[in-house]
Amino acid sequence: MEIKILSPEHFYELRDLLDGVFSRSYGRETRFIDLFPRLFSAPNPYVTSSHLGAFIDGRLVGTAAMYPLDYVVGKVPIRLIANGNVAVHEDFRNCGVMTQLLHAVNDACDACGDLGYLHGNPVRYGRVGYHGCGIQYTLTFLPFTASDAAAAAYDFAPMLPEERVFLQKLSETKCDYIRRTSADDFHAALRSAKREAVTVYDRGGRTAGYLSFGKDNAFVEEFAFTEPAETEIFRSLAHRLGCPVRVRLSGYDEATRNRCRDHAEVSSSEPALFRIIRQEKLKEAAESLALSPDVLYAPYLT
Repeated sequence: MEIKILSPEHFYELRDLLDGVFSRSYGRETRFIDLFPRLFSAPNPYVTSSHLGAFIDGRLVGTAAMYPLDYVVGKVPIRLIANGNVAVHEDFRNCGVMTQLLHAVNDACDACGDLGYLHGNPVRYGRVGYHGCGIQYTLTFLPFTASDAAAAAYDFAPMLPEERVFLQKLSETKCDYIRRTSADDFHAALRSAKREAVTVYDRGGRTAGYLSFGKDNAFVEEFAFTEPAETEIFRSLAHRLGCPVRVRLSGYDEATRNRCRDHAEVSSSEPALFRIIRQEKLKEAAESLALSPDVLYAPYLT
């Protein structure tokens, strides 16, 4: 078996492998062109160069991704490696393909990253160093009652192209954020995995921020606002959708949690699986926000 970084000519073979493996795993048709159109709509050298492939007799039989992200906590830059897209063709299961791929991913991440993460089975990935750890929250907001409906003072509309630069800059005022390469990349990231990217407007029609959320499950995955009005905005969204809204919250965002704790149900959320490469960077990041350096505050990453 040969393990190597994929080349551009492997793009369609990679996409077909991912579609097939994840469709069988989920029990329904799964198309990466629909889930991540900015990455998988057309041959993309960034995508292929971010995947390791396992080859047997020249055939791509397994893959794993490692997307480096510039993540900022307070003023501290952290090189975060988003691992995932772990897939092995069913004809080559139980042959050690996944284990060898992930060891190769770990070696590559050790050379350039501070923290690796992925989503998946904690038993399976725990064998190669990934564990569910760190503080993370879910906030649940209820709609306004009929008598309080007038309090739903915020409106929501699809994000317009001319708003993206301002909203991207707004995203970088948060206590932790991913530094994205352009306003278009920012917008595309908010819309990945079939999420909605919407602008929030106050009663006077002024831009109050943005949300990225799943319309089917009313889960807010990312947000930033011009004012600390989270409770009013999230309850307005719940009112518009006619159902409770759940908000994923980074463990670093203690300020938002404290503002919302009397107005929402706050619960601990199961974080992604993390592999800590440079603990000192995480300590430095926590201290920059006056948080305990002895606690892991798990980000929530879209």
